[in-house]
Amino acid sequence: MSDPILLTAPVAVQIDAEDPEREAVSFQYQWYVNDVALADQTHPTLAPEFLRRGQMVSVEIVPADGTQKGKAFRTETVPVGNTPPHITSVVLAPPTAQPGERLEAQAEASDFDHDRTDLVYRWFRNATVVKEGEDPFLDTTEFVARDQVVVEVIVHDPASTGNSVRSAPLTLRNRVPRIVSTPPTAVGGDQYVYAVSAVDPDGDRMSFQLEKAPSGMTINEQSGHIVWPLPSHQYGTFHVKVVAQDGQGGAAYQEFDLTLSAPDPAPAKPAGA
Repeated sequence: MSDPILLTAPVAVQIDAEDPEREAVSFQYQWYVNDVALADQTHPTLAPEFLRRGQMVSVEIVPADGTQKGKAFRTETVPVGNTPPHITSVVLAPPTAQPGERLEAQAEASDFDHDRTDLVYRWFRNATVVKEGEDPFLDTTEFVARDQVVVEVIVHDPASTGNSVRSAPLTLRNRVPRIVSTPPTAVGGDQYVYAVSAVDPDGDRMSFQLEKAPSGMTINEQSGHIVWPLPSHQYGTFHVKVVAQDGQGGAAYQEFDLTLSAPDPAPAKPAGA
């Protein structure tokens, strides 16, 4: 018995025929479903849109050469079987996710028989399976920047398993650092000192720079320690801009102003003193 018909492609019939006079042979077709002839279905193939699961399909073939027709031949009936469901695409969202965000697998699936479809998700973190089941979401709280996430989705209907499709890899993006210290604004004595402190959620090593600073102010690139020997004859407001970088393209900025006030003039001496 022939294998059941699936609705993934047009139904076709294979013919072996010969003509005693070795003339070219052509064929006429009539397709039947449940022994009922389908109107206007007289082509070599039958489109799957005309069929449903459980129906019985056959085709009558009449050979002909240039002068006469041969005897009609009716194929055996073949059942339309269950056609497995099919996944067409899988993507991960959001595409710019950072560690700690929840990822969603968005899959498009269809079933030729209009059956209920169920999806199973297999999640990979750097090629290692970390979760499997029917939940389309993945919590990345314990993940770090540059981790690569892939999801494989398998589709089922009540009778069979369809195909599986993997998403394109998604690389979790770097998270930006934060400057958590507060600069002192009081200026006095011989020098101004400020220890800049920054934290990086990905644990990256920080480096520090001064993008704007008064003359003579310096910062230690590794520690963030700022030192500014105060000028003795220069007064006014000075703008400072500090940048903390994580080496992965992430940066945090802090801006503040420092004011050096001129000393009050000495009181005038009384006359005759």
